[in-house]
Amino acid sequence: MKHSRGILLSGPPGTGKTLIARTICEVLRVKPQIVNGSEICNHLLGESEAKIRHLFHEAEFDAEKYSANSDLHIIIFDEIDALCKTRSTTGGGIRHTVEENATTHLLTKIDGLNQLNNFLIIGTTNTKDSIDPALIRPGRLENVIKIGLPDSDHRLKIYNIDTKLMLQNGILDDDIDIARIIRGTNGLTGAHVEQVVRLATNNAIRRDVLVRGTLDIDESLAEELHAKNIDFINALRILPTLPSDFYKQQQKD
Repeated sequence: MKHSRGILLSGPPGTGKTLIARTICEVLRVKPQIVNGSEICNHLLGESEAKIRHLFHEAEFDAEKYSANSDLHIIIFDEIDALCKTRSTTGGGIRHTVEENATTHLLTKIDGLNQLNNFLIIGTTNTKDSIDPALIRPGRLENVIKIGLPDSDHRLKIYNIDTKLMLQNGILDDDIDIARIIRGTNGLTGAHVEQVVRLATNNAIRRDVLVRGTLDIDESLAEELHAKNIDFINALRILPTLPSDFYKQQQKD
């Protein structure tokens, strides 16, 4: 029985798509090739196709040499929409030709793998609407998995993970209004929660430096440093957000 050869992870930036792709590889005990879609497209005709052929070469060689005993090969195409845009968004000129050729060549290589059973392609994208529909047809990246925004329970888990060492080292004050932090990150990503913790820590360091009147960092700083509730509140105030229409689009996908 042949396994599926393609997975597309779709969701907003910061939801952990690339991390999930890497975790899949760890579970399968495979060291993946990881490439950004924009790195494939080259302004020179033929260069993009050569890069794609290089990515597939090892799997094709192993399949030919070892047949059913070949090891599994995985390619992670991060931001694959940069490579396989919808035809209506590619524009014109030489870049349009390069992108069209690269997309066609990638699809041809994937179709050629239908006779192989040693390959898995994982693509990530912020929204599948930006991708050429031909890429997600059966036999290609047919398994589209939506990676949604974390709910309050998951944001709390992310917060606890990001503050675990701070809590263990006594850096985190006891008066942190965790519920407010979770409410303040509603509709945002796990990366935003992580950013709140990072900004709060920076706020605490900045305050300590002002009090001490020195930029020197020593053991006494580590002993006296405390991230207070106000540090987290100020972090929430300056936290950048994604446009609301982007999130509305995610709900539609």
